Amino acid sequence: MNFYLPLFLAILAIFWPGHNVRAETFSWPEATPEQVNIDPRMIADLTAAIERGEYGRLKSLLILRHGLLVHEQYFNGYRQDELMPLYSVTKSWGSALVGIGIDRKEIPSIDTSVEAIFPQYADIFSASPQKRQISLQDLLTMRHGLDWDEWSTYFTHPDNPVYRMTQSADWWRYVLSRPATAMPDSVFRYSTGVSNLMGGFIWSLTGQSALNYSIEHLFNPLDITDYYLEVDLSGQPMGTGIRTFQTGLTPTGHGLWLKARDLAKIGQLYLDRGAWRSRRVLAQKWVQESWGSYSNVETDPQVFPEDVSYGYQWWNYRYKRPDDDVMVHTADGFADQYIFVIPQLDMVIVSTADNGNYDGPDMRFAIRDIILDGVEDDFDPVSDGGLTGSWFNPEREHQGFMMEVVPSTGQVVIYWMTFEPATGEQHWMVAVGEMHGRRVILQFLRPTGGSFEGDSEADLGSWGDVELVFHSCTRASMEFYSEIDGVEGLIELQRLTPNTTCKDD
Repeated sequence: MNFYLPLFLAILAIFWPGHNVRAETFSWPEATPEQVNIDPRMIADLTAAIERGEYGRLKSLLILRHGLLVHEQYFNGYRQDELMPLYSVTKSWGSALVGIGIDRKEIPSIDTSVEAIFPQYADIFSASPQKRQISLQDLLTMRHGLDWDEWSTYFTHPDNPVYRMTQSADWWRYVLSRPATAMPDSVFRYSTGVSNLMGGFIWSLTGQSALNYSIEHLFNPLDITDYYLEVDLSGQPMGTGIRTFQTGLTPTGHGLWLKARDLAKIGQLYLDRGAWRSRRVLAQKWVQESWGSYSNVETDPQVFPEDVSYGYQWWNYRYKRPDDDVMVHTADGFADQYIFVIPQLDMVIVSTADNGNYDGPDMRFAIRDIILDGVEDDFDPVSDGGLTGSWFNPEREHQGFMMEVVPSTGQVVIYWMTFEPATGEQHWMVAVGEMHGRRVILQFLRPTGGSFEGDSEADLGSWGDVELVFHSCTRASMEFYSEIDGVEGLIELQRLTPNTTCKDD
């Protein structure tokens, strides 16, 4: 069997469009629950509840904290190496591609009109002035104004617009032909069809399918080596759904299949504000905007309960605790596929399930009822760390770091006095980031073009990205990756003066 497996995988890659198999080089670093202040009894209670079926029929559960894999378990016969349908988690993937396109200036802005991207449907736009006003942002926020209701009937029902779209010869035309019954940005209407238009933006403006664009700019940087596209509306095994699509169309509203470990990479990318292993993949600004609250109980009380909101193809849930609230940003797919990103606790949780016919409590309830109670607060560098001051590495003479920690905002400002890698000239850089537990992801900016005493205003250009981790009150490490080719590394830091606020154990 071992002899035939490579041949089988090669054949699979040829005959299943969108499927790729190649060697993976990244492996998650691991930690015990105790090492990251997670109560192991919580994990035991959680897995016992899952095995009793209290959250339906789960496939996988991964728990990460501080970028370390703490727990990984598969249920009901599913395996670590198995591709799983993501359904609407695909939307969060499509949103990331839009963000990359905007950062690369291949998509002009979120204000770009849908009409400009789909000139082949001029007849539709000329017949509806309202549709001519729909922008990319209206698609991202599900505030497009088109008539669409995919929640009242099952996806295989003939009246469901998702089903009707998949049966049409031109998915984009079907979506854009829906009646405009509200002005853009006036009402929230969840629409898988509208999310599929995101792929049209990628195709029209870059000349690449959304899948190929993702391979180049997202999957390869994240070392996601195995992926598959198939739109499945009925929960059947791989190979029984829709696998071929019209020219240019990649389903960015549903249809992506990944392994659970690769879902965790996307979650970690967002947790780290668009940086992956200290390398910039997604703009920090895009992550923040994606988690905005564009629809909520105030804008759409008929849809949203209190403490739930919607961003750019991401859901936001606020969980109340006795001492504080915790915000959980969620990529959410049919049948209970989830990426949970919890910045306040520096955590990513991934769970996949086969819950298409299940209407009981899902893993969102497990977050509230079990998980949050089992995660202890870390040593808090912001409020009690006493980290403001000078830091240095004894082996790097004549350069150092000044840090300013702002307790009221949870931010860290850091100045790096160093030298130009190519010429050896002096220069200094500045970065600002928000602390999550003991970690902060920073994007260093280098001022250029200024003059002494400010006669000429300096420009701030991006130099690179850094992951700063505080190991104790007086020791930290900084992994950096510059946009200058070949400039990357790890610097161990120590505080220059004793820390009188916080004492190391």
